[in-house]
Amino acid sequence: MLIYAASGARHLSQIATRIAEVAELLLPHARSAQTLLNMALHPALCLDFAVPHILLSKLGYTDPRMDDFLRSCFASQARKGRQRPPTGSLEGRWVESLWTGAEPGPAWHRDLRNSVLNWPLDILGGFRDEAYAFTHLVMYCTDFGFRPAFLPRPRAVILQEAASLLAKYLDGEDYDLAGEVIMAWPLTGAPWSPAAAFGFRVLTGVEDHAGVLPGGTTRPDRLHQLEGREKTRYALGTAYHTGYVMGFLCAASLREGRAPPARIAGPRFDEDFLDHVIATLDRDQGHWQPELLALSEAERNALCPLLLDLAIVQRCRKHDYAAVRELLARAHQHGLSRSPLCGQSAELLERLTAYARCSIQDRDQINAD
Repeated sequence: MLIYAASGARHLSQIATRIAEVAELLLPHARSAQTLLNMALHPALCLDFAVPHILLSKLGYTDPRMDDFLRSCFASQARKGRQRPPTGSLEGRWVESLWTGAEPGPAWHRDLRNSVLNWPLDILGGFRDEAYAFTHLVMYCTDFGFRPAFLPRPRAVILQEAASLLAKYLDGEDYDLAGEVIMAWPLTGAPWSPAAAFGFRVLTGVEDHAGVLPGGTTRPDRLHQLEGREKTRYALGTAYHTGYVMGFLCAASLREGRAPPARIAGPRFDEDFLDHVIATLDRDQGHWQPELLALSEAERNALCPLLLDLAIVQRCRKHDYAAVRELLARAHQHGLSRSPLCGQSAELLERLTAYARCSIQDRDQINAD
């Protein structure tokens, strides 16, 4: 899948050469006897097993006999005999469209309407699974950037959610999800927002320092202590997926017209409000902080909406809801309270207020009894 995504940058000769080298290594495995047997035994999963073959075919490494065999499995009675969530169903539709060349149709619309891409994501209280569903659906709906985005909501709305998600995962140093979230801009062909451009800088800085984009269990100090095979084994064992994510992100960014900007630029925001937001931010974690200090004053100012989201994420994480209320009040005064995270944190405060009233009533009732 990575070399398929990277094929959008085959105009660069070194990438084209590497794609060809990796494809030759994958061909025997993609069409092995074991793969064919798995397809024969599990027709409901035949497209899943055929993904490497289909992607290699898109790269020019076709095999008509494999296609004929896949068609016979695909025609089986039990072809649809597996329950899939909307994300899995849309992944299957994407793979099938690559194989058949069919454009997204009514079935896509139906699945997208029932997916997290069609509804506001729970940014503050949601789990990583929902965020992965969000990012993966962007990949499928854009065919990794090879076709115009087929989205259930306006692109701008989805990217606003992506920006708030990015704040959450930069704060948590979850670079696997942060990288997938940033992909939303180059994959949809949207101009890089200040938040996305800054996030990309943070990830490249962390990768340069550690030698690999660290996963959740990677310890850079431990990685630097190791050498040779031990170092390779540790890096692969703890950061193989973040390595893939960085590869996908770089592949998307190397397409013509999709590179991140050299300088971060955006609307100008009130300096006093920005100073208040920065003063509210924690200093106890976040590899984004050195990158922020390295920016020019104008670049830092353009990041005011992202920094506001970061401050809200941190205050909510520490249950400092008085500070959240203060941030939202000031943001409203400066016309900056319209982000998805601001809206959801305001609703959180309302729910907590309602909870407090209910709990007081319950205690009063118990005391009366």
